[in-house]
Amino acid sequence: KARRSSIMLNTIVTSVRVARTKVPLPSSTSLPIISAALPSPTSALAASASSGPSHHLSCDAPAASQRTRRCMSTSSSPKVNTNVTPAAADRRLAGRRRFYKHVGIAPASPPGDDGNETPSAGRAAASSVDSPISAGVDGTRSATGVTTSISDAARWSSLLNPARQQQHTSSSSSSPRDKEEWHTVTLDGRAMRTPLGLPLSLPSLHLALAVASEWDAQRTYLQPAQMPLMTLCCTAIDQVASDPTAHRTDVMRYLRNDTSCYWACPAEDRSLYRRQSKVWEGLHDTLSNGLLGLPEEVRPAQAHGGSEALLLSRRSGGNRQSGLPHPPVLVTKAELWVETLDAWTLTALYSACAESKSFFIGAALVHDAIKGSASSTTSSTPAAADGGEAATDENRAYQEMVRDGKWAAEAARVEEEFNIECWGLVEGGHDYDRLNCSIQMHAAAFLARTVASA
Repeated sequence: KARRSSIMLNTIVTSVRVARTKVPLPSSTSLPIISAALPSPTSALAASASSGPSHHLSCDAPAASQRTRRCMSTSSSPKVNTNVTPAAADRRLAGRRRFYKHVGIAPASPPGDDGNETPSAGRAAASSVDSPISAGVDGTRSATGVTTSISDAARWSSLLNPARQQQHTSSSSSSPRDKEEWHTVTLDGRAMRTPLGLPLSLPSLHLALAVASEWDAQRTYLQPAQMPLMTLCCTAIDQVASDPTAHRTDVMRYLRNDTSCYWACPAEDRSLYRRQSKVWEGLHDTLSNGLLGLPEEVRPAQAHGGSEALLLSRRSGGNRQSGLPHPPVLVTKAELWVETLDAWTLTALYSACAESKSFFIGAALVHDAIKGSASSTTSSTPAAADGGEAATDENRAYQEMVRDGKWAAEAARVEEEFNIECWGLVEGGHDYDRLNCSIQMHAAAFLARTVASA
């Protein structure tokens, strides 16, 4: 031990001597000055890039070792990839300091309205603030399926504001009441924009208040994971409304390998089967009969046990695609229902399906959120308040069978929670997954409910 300690000490001393003789120290004028807080989210990269040539610190290694060391840059402008635009490089959000003081909301024009900007509009006005969230992965084109431009402005506005199409068919102008329902979030009095530079126009006052509360809850550093509603709203405006076909296709992919269609064998694993029955009971019947309008004999394919799941989901003459062989009429009805959704509801459905790996769980969450907003609106009408027994019975039935975000998180984690009870919880893994699933499900349900009520 003493010999090894002596060798390590001699190595450290030799390294220090080599570093002092080979690496020149930079002058005080070449050291970078990093601001502790940014006054505004506007890009400062272009100004720093034009300030002058950058200075690099020499890191030549000794000739005997023949090793290459990383060179450290003392440039006043950060080194970025060539495929990152200066504005996008400065919009990285994670770990950034809070650059605003006051958060509020303000009335906004609906998407596609004459008073609102079109997707082809250029730079943001001085009265608005660019989003610090980058489009794609740090603003690059490295991510697949990320839309960076809006090709069809008419389709974009119609998916974000379906009522606009009805207004054009019924009347030529929109009422002031419709314009008052759209709001935006303001940071220090300036309206927020999406990562693509589009106005952040939200169709509900409750949704705008919720997004504003997410921004106001940020403390010293901004945490994107703590703003799920802001993420869903920007996704709906920038991605889903611009290319709904890709998101509809991804949603339908979860139907063929739906998690809720793979059941445990009641003879081999009775405990897990009882847990699945408790959470998934009536799920397929409700969606097949109530949502899709199919007869009772048309049900989705189910597999019980691992052996049956492998046999049913493999490709064969009757099942040309991998996955469970659902009835074709069920798949067709599901596709038609997905195509009727607006960009906001489709975003909520996509988020719920991706988190649960199940089309039926995501569809039940969105369907019940829409039905819940409709029943609450019906119960607040004078006809229902006067004692309509039919409306009261319907509301009572809805309260008994409601599938909210809590139910969706439980339904999506049946097997994992069962394994946690059997083998224990891994801190820093299972607990984070449980929390993230609950956040995503509640955010998707809130988005669908507020948009439907608006």
